[in-house]
Amino acid sequence: MVRIDEAAVLSHGKTLAAQDGFTWEIDFSVLRGGRTPFRGLHFLSEARRQGYLARARVELLEEPRDA
Repeated sequence: MVRIDEAAVLSHGKTLAAQDGFTWEIDFSVLRGGRTPFRGLHFLSEARRQGYLARARVELLEEPRDA
């Protein structure tokens, strides 16, 4: 059975979400100054986040492996 690195799955899932115009997580450090920088951002629900992780796993498993 092929094992894939979960860090690679997470990284690829975040990339896929960003390509679709979604923000993976909220960066609360940008809230200094009283402004809300989140206008126009589209955040993922937990269900959609899990969907992107599943899609990332499938895509990583389909990549050709070095023999």
